[in-house]
Amino acid sequence: MDLECAVERRRAIQLGGIIALGVGGAFVGACSDTGPTKSEPAAEAEPLPSLTGRNYIFGYGSLVQRESRTSTWRNAEEAVPAVVRGIGRGWYDRVDTASWSPTYLGAVPKEGATCNGVIFPVAPEELRAFARRESGYRITRIPSRDISMLDGSKSPPVGTVWYFANVAQRFPSERFPIVQSYVDVCLDGCLENEDRYPEAREARFAAEFIRTTSDWQTPWFNDRIHPWRPFVYVPRADAIDTLIRDELGEDLFGRITLPRG
Repeated sequence: MDLECAVERRRAIQLGGIIALGVGGAFVGACSDTGPTKSEPAAEAEPLPSLTGRNYIFGYGSLVQRESRTSTWRNAEEAVPAVVRGIGRGWYDRVDTASWSPTYLGAVPKEGATCNGVIFPVAPEELRAFARRESGYRITRIPSRDISMLDGSKSPPVGTVWYFANVAQRFPSERFPIVQSYVDVCLDGCLENEDRYPEAREARFAAEFIRTTSDWQTPWFNDRIHPWRPFVYVPRADAIDTLIRDELGEDLFGRITLPRG
């Protein structure tokens, strides 16, 4: 990949000393990889120059969390929880860089799949600028009929809802592991939504996030700053760890390791 792409991506969101990148955790650029890839079809998006009316982004990873979201868009305070049919989320997005970098969450069109996340408004010029940075991924329209709201609304917001779809899948490896600090951002955002929206809580939004995400696997490193006292930096650490154990099992939880020095 070119260096500019890597640097721009790593600057996308800096949160508490960890990096949580891009829309739904996948800041996508024209980045190549020398390793094997698994390509899947992605739906064609409407061309950006034709954007009219109100536009929204569906965030399905790190942008579920308010602090991570506002690190990218200062005005993106308000976002509402939703479930989208036809999107499959998994651990298969990453950026090539000389520095350490984990595998992030990505998403692809997938018949029969569901994906929960949040919807928030963006001005057309903001969406265009973000899409320019994300050249190489496919900005994809979500049909309103595929969206179910979890904020008490009977229907999705009026306008066009977009998400950024992967065109290739690159899975966790020793060089690109899953890292707990990024998992924490995503699940903290889910619990944040449960606290705020009764329907999200009734739907067990955080547990559903785990269940509708594929490719949970090792290598998975616990890179919290103080792993023996994680609540100091991750106030919801105990709730997050309980979710992981309950939804993914004690065996996988027990294989989460500390990064090697």
